[in-house]
Amino acid sequence: MTSEWSRCMPYIQTALDHAGNLFTVKDVFDLVTEGKAHFWPGKNCAIITEVRQFPQKRLCNVWLGGGDLEELKVMAEYVRLYAKQMNCDAITIQGRPGWQKVFGLKVKSVTLIEEVSK
Repeated sequence: MTSEWSRCMPYIQTALDHAGNLFTVKDVFDLVTEGKAHFWPGKNCAIITEVRQFPQKRLCNVWLGGGDLEELKVMAEYVRLYAKQMNCDAITIQGRPGWQKVFGLKVKSVTLIEEVSK
C-alpha cells in the first residue's frame, strides 16, 4: 500500500487543503492503517472513506477525494457497492459545494465556519 499511498499523496493533500487542513496526510495514513478509514487509489485520483455508526443509521462517509474528476465519478460506483456490502443506510460526502452538482446529491445540512483570531 505504501507505494500507492505515496503516488496518490498529492491528491489527498489537495483534498485536505480544501477541507481546511484539519488532518495531515500522515494522520490520514494512520487512520487507514488502523482500519478506521479506507483508501481507494485510482490511476489519477484517490478517495478516502469511513464507515460511521450512529445510534440510528450507518453511513459511508466519503471524507476526502481528489484528482481526475471523471475517474472519481467512475470510482463512485465502487463506493456505492462498498456501502451496500458494509450495510450502510446512506452515503455522505464531505467537501466543497461543487460535489453536489457533480454527483446530483441533495443538501441535508451545511457547515458554516468562522475563524477565531488568536
